[in-house]
Amino acid sequence: MLNGIETRIMEYLFSRCRGKRTVLIPPDDILKSISVSKSQRVISRNEITKRQLETYMKSLTLDGYVDYSATNDKSGNMMYVVTLTTRGEAYQREHDDKIRRRWREVGWRILLAVAAGGVSYIVYALIGRR
Repeated sequence: MLNGIETRIMEYLFSRCRGKRTVLIPPDDILKSISVSKSQRVISRNEITKRQLETYMKSLTLDGYVDYSATNDKSGNMMYVVTLTTRGEAYQREHDDKIRRRWREVGWRILLAVAAGGVSYIVYALIGRR
């Protein structure tokens, strides 16, 4: 299961790799993309360093989402060569299923709460009549 930062990184990588299997991405672009506020939770760019980004990329590799290697372009800037694996290509579907399961779980909890309230009302009404 991915944590919040890994999810944001994976969303960015998935959007960049759409239609392609392998892309060149500068680490600064990834850092900029995850510094944008989402769901009213802001992660500042200073919170994640390039070293931490490297750790998150290794984690995504170990989880089987991407294969990547760090290289330098002609001008000497660091670049990631990112290749989506089969699991990485199915990331969006997996993410949507996760959201669907959460909503289903919330719906069942609400239904259970309403049912428990109805049962308690009926028991109270029966006991209150005596």
